[in-house]
Parts: sequence; structure tokens; C-alpha cells
Amino acid sequence: MFAVLGGIANHVNDKQTHDEGRDLVIRALARRELCGEFETRILASLVRNVGLYPYLSPLMEAVDDDDLLAYELHRPDGLDAVFHSLQARIYYQLRTGSNVVLSASTSVGKSLLIDAMIALGKFKKVVVVLPTLALIDETRKRLAQKFRDKCHLITHPSQAARADRMNVYILTQERVRHRIDLTNVDFFVVDEFYKLDFKRDDDKQRAIELNLAFHALAATGAQFYLLGPNVQAIKGLDNYEFHFIPSDYSTVAVDVLQFDLPRLGEDRPAKLIELARSIDESTLIYCQGPGSAVRVASRLLRGVMTKPSEICVATADWMSDNYHSEWMAAQALRHGIGLHHGGIPRALQQHMVRMFNSGSIKFLVCTSTLIEGVNTAAKNVIIYDRRRNQSVLDFFTYKNIQGRAGRMGTYFVGKVFMLEKPPPDVEVTVEYPVGAQTEDTPLSLLLQLDDSELTELSRARVSEAIEGSFLSVDTLRINASVHPDVQNRIALNVYDRIASGETLLLWRGFPKWDELVAVCDIVVRELSGPKLNNLGIRAGNQLAWHLNALGQSGGLAGYLRQVALGILPGQSISDKIDEALKIVRNIVTFQFPRDLMVLHTIISEVVDRLKGEPKRAYSGPNPDYSVYAEAAESLFVPAPIAALDEYGIPIQIAKKLSGFLDQYDLDRTIQDLRSLDLTKLTDFSRFELELVSSVQETI
Repeated sequence: MFAVLGGIANHVNDKQTHDEGRDLVIRALARRELCGEFETRILASLVRNVGLYPYLSPLMEAVDDDDLLAYELHRPDGLDAVFHSLQARIYYQLRTGSNVVLSASTSVGKSLLIDAMIALGKFKKVVVVLPTLALIDETRKRLAQKFRDKCHLITHPSQAARADRMNVYILTQERVRHRIDLTNVDFFVVDEFYKLDFKRDDDKQRAIELNLAFHALAATGAQFYLLGPNVQAIKGLDNYEFHFIPSDYSTVAVDVLQFDLPRLGEDRPAKLIELARSIDESTLIYCQGPGSAVRVASRLLRGVMTKPSEICVATADWMSDNYHSEWMAAQALRHGIGLHHGGIPRALQQHMVRMFNSGSIKFLVCTSTLIEGVNTAAKNVIIYDRRRNQSVLDFFTYKNIQGRAGRMGTYFVGKVFMLEKPPPDVEVTVEYPVGAQTEDTPLSLLLQLDDSELTELSRARVSEAIEGSFLSVDTLRINASVHPDVQNRIALNVYDRIASGETLLLWRGFPKWDELVAVCDIVVRELSGPKLNNLGIRAGNQLAWHLNALGQSGGLAGYLRQVALGILPGQSISDKIDEALKIVRNIVTFQFPRDLMVLHTIISEVVDRLKGEPKRAYSGPNPDYSVYAEAAESLFVPAPIAALDEYGIPIQIAKKLSGFLDQYDLDRTIQDLRSLDLTKLTDFSRFELELVSSVQETI
């Protein structure tokens, strides 16, 4: 081992091979049991030399005084943590008030710098913009554990700021856009900043929303910190002073085993089973989409002997009772295999990750819903598919998936098994469309900008759109995520229908069946057709059926029973349950409320115009879709109760808890939940009580 450490030292001390030397130091840490007392002292010195100060903690008996001093100098103020050298560099730049854009691997600990800035106590209002609700929950838990008595954490639209605390807003870009109290922000963060580039994001609407959120927050003059992985350059931020730091620094070593197996045939499934039988540690298995994940889980269930933990069996029993006994997510978990994809409800996704990180689940089969940002303790990653949905993985996404192998302080060396041929290595440049305006920049984004912020090309495009618009520029801007041409097409159709005496679109509160079908027809035809078609919804009455079934007294459970009863011969019950849950999550509680409020804004302007015309084609009250949109968004239960799903409590359990909790104010709901005496919950199962107890510890 002395000779090995000597060789590593040669690499570490050579500038050209220093990064390789750091990788070798990490590998030596993984074999620390081979070191005697003298070798351990050498290893500790090498750890300091490559800047991996957190790894000195278990080596303290061998740390010299000068190494100990360097270790202590890497502690941030007000936070019980030790930085490695890259974190310390960023920390001191942020402390001086600089804007920083950091691109570094998953294992580097970019998020710890957010905690360190909050710990300084110098800010009154902080905003953290995250792409998913899963990341919001993870961040909220981490910050609550450290700053519960110091900060008021705001994650939901219904929560208000407090004057007596530092307010930390942890929000998606859509929620940032709907807050009216973010005009005086001191510091903001955008995680996964590469999603600013709408060419890099599958969902262009969400990319536009993120651009507008960043633009609004940056306009306050607040300091910013953008973080993400595997980006070599960024364009379009020329109006801001910032430090861009692309880094290959890593705190774990990764071995990549490449097999180049064909997409079709039995070679890949057979290799998967072979690997799964030989692997002992926790393993993520990446699949291109929910269908592939279900097939892989089914293969593992049949081909690998596993011994499920007690919590796995208890969770599977509960899922069978509350969703369906033939649902693959429940069947796989009964055999110790976790599933994580877009059809799994959020609270169960969180529970799957918690069980995986604790070692209760050995295999977690996942899609991109887990890869983007959520921290997992995975020794191994098997990349089963080289696609994301139907598109071949680019090198950026491949590296992001690969970055999930290994975890600082837990698994020094991660392993990646790439079953197909990996994509070619290319550099990634992220473009901020607001600053780098081209003819491809979405018009709906340009409409939100002041005239002084537009280029000549963009100004001409905006002027043409406004001059030819039936709708006012205010309406076009309110509906920022929808192209102006689509808005105008809807408006002209609505104008003709109402002018001719049709009243199906003029409802308020909750609609009747025909009124609901009328707005759903427009949603399917003009707004979210492709997303709905992919989930088997091709007509307004089909979308209305799902909404109506969920709004009945049986709620989600009754809806799933109706879905199961409608299974046709040859269809898989598990697939239909997955599809139904994706409709609930992606459409009913997210896309449909957004689309409905787009219609509300358009139809309201059309009605006002008709009222002002000499013929007065319509003189009744204006329609109001807001009540129904809010009800759908909260799955037709009180909004604070529905919001508990984001905190880790499934909607079925949240409804059972509703009698013990405030149902009108989320902050009070959370306070009630935190202080709830579980001995009062006499009709709750052991699993439900343990789940509620685990959530109580994180709020």
C-alpha cells in the first residue's frame, strides 16, 4: 500500500495528472482497510492535497496539525459542515456578492452552498427555483432540518410570508410566476439551469416559464446562483455580471462497463438478470419510460430472487388495497423491487426513494423522473435503455444518469453498466433565449419583455403579432405559455359561438356536464391535444369523464375502481392504473387547470367585447372558471389536504387525517400535523401510522 500511495502522490503532484490523482485518492479511500498507521497518515495528506476535506473526518487520528488547520478553515459560518476545495471557492465568491453559474457533477454537493448562504443570515428573502415537486420536497426537508427555527419555508401557492422570519421560497417556475410578493428578493437560486434553454427541454412551455421566472427574479437586482451538471458554456447572460465555473471536480470515482448490446432481442434482458444476480449493493436501473420500467421490473421479479424487507411488504399491502392488487408497482415491491416513474403518486415516489436510501430496497427501477436532481444513495447504475421516451439519449443526459453512481461518504466508487452503446461525447452549451434572441425564440416569451429588451428582429416579430391580434396584448401576455396564434384562433371561435347565442362556455363555479365537455373540447383540440392523446384522451367528453369521476364522492379510490371496471379484454390492469395515475398527476392536477385559466382569460375578454358592441350580443355575467380550476388542481379535496401529497402523505391518508387538521390554511395544517398525537388515529394501519410519523419528523 505504501508503494501504491507513492504512485498516487506522483499523479497528484503533477498538474497534468492531478485530476487523475484525485480519482486515485478516492479509490484508495475505498480500500482504507489496507492502510497501516503510517500509510493512513500519507493518505490523509493526499486527501488534503486534492481538496477532499470532508473525507478527512474519519481519518482524524492520522491528521497532522497543518492538515487539521486547513480542514477547519473549510467550515462555512453558521453551518455544521466541511467544504471540499471547489465548494469553498464558490462559497467565498457568493459571500462577496458575486453571481455564480456552476456546472459540476452530481456528487459535488452543489446544493450545500444554498444552505451555507442561508446560514449566513444576511438575506431576508431567498427564492430557490426547482424543476420538480420531488426536488422541492427534498430541499424543504433538508432546510427544515437545519433552519426550522430560523426560516419560514414556503413551498405552496397558498402560503404567505412572515415578517418575523427569513422567508425561503422553494418553488417550481410556475409557482414563482404566480407569486406577487417576489419583487424584493435578496438572493435566488435556479437548480438544473440548463432547462432555461428550450432546445434542451422536452417541455417547451415549462422552459418558457423558467425563462420568465429567471427574468423576473433577476430584474429585482438580486444576487443569483445557477447550478447544474455537465455544461461547458452558457450564452445569453451578457447583461449580468457573473462567474461561470465549469468543473470536472468529483468526490466519487466511477467505473463504466460498456456492453454495446442490440436494442432488440433477448441479449439486454438476459444481461440485466445476470448483473442483478451478481450485484450486492443498491442499484438504480434507468429505463426510457414507464412502459420499459414496468417490463424491467417484471423481468426482475421473475428472474432474481430477492428477500423483501418488512417495510416493503407493508407498503405493497397498502398499495394493493388503495390502488389495485394487480398494479405492478405493488407486485414488484412485494418482491423488494422499487418502481419510480411518472405514474407513481408523488408521496409514494418519496417513500420509494426513502426505502432505497435506507437499504430496504436493493433495486429501484426508474425513469428520468428520478434522474433529474433527487439525491439517491446508489452504488450502481444500470442504464438499460439508451433513450429518453422515444429520443436517443444525448451525451449530456447520459452523463447526468451516470452521475447517480456512487455517493460522497457512502460509496467511494460507483459502477455504471451501459447495456447499449453510449452516445458520442460532445460539449454542451446552454443558451438563455431572453439574452440570445433569434428567429426561433418563442413569440410567447418575447411578448413578456419590455420593448427595450428586444432586438430589432424580436421587436418586429412582436409588433406584427400585436397588430394582427384579435385579443389585447394584456391577454396574450397573461397566457404566456400559449402561442398568440393559438389564443387568437380560440378567441375567434368563442366569439362566433357566443355571438350566435350559445351559452355552454358561460358558466361559473362548477360546470354542468355539457358545459364541462364544451371547455374540454377546446382543451383537447387547441391546447394540450398531444399530451392528452398520449394518455388515450382524444375527445372532450373523455377528458370530462376523468374529471367528473374524480370529482365524485369516491374520489381517487372510486375513480380507480371505475377505471379497472372499464378494462377491455387483452388490456393490462396495471398499465391502465399507471395511465390513470398519470392522467391524475399530469393532466387533472396540473395541465388542465392551466389550460382552463387560459380559456377563462380569453373568454372573459371576448365577453367584455361583446358587451361593448352596439348590438350587445351578450349581456349576462362574465364566466368564472377559477373555482373549478382550483378544485381540479387539488383533486377536489381542500387544497391544504391535497398539498400534503407534496410532503409525503398520499391523498388517501391525507383525507383520513383531514378531521384532525385545519382545512383552510396550509401553514396551520402543517402545524396541526406536526403536533398530532398518533394515538388518536385508532382506525389507521401500522403502515399508515409509521408513514405519518416519518413525515412529522421532516416538517
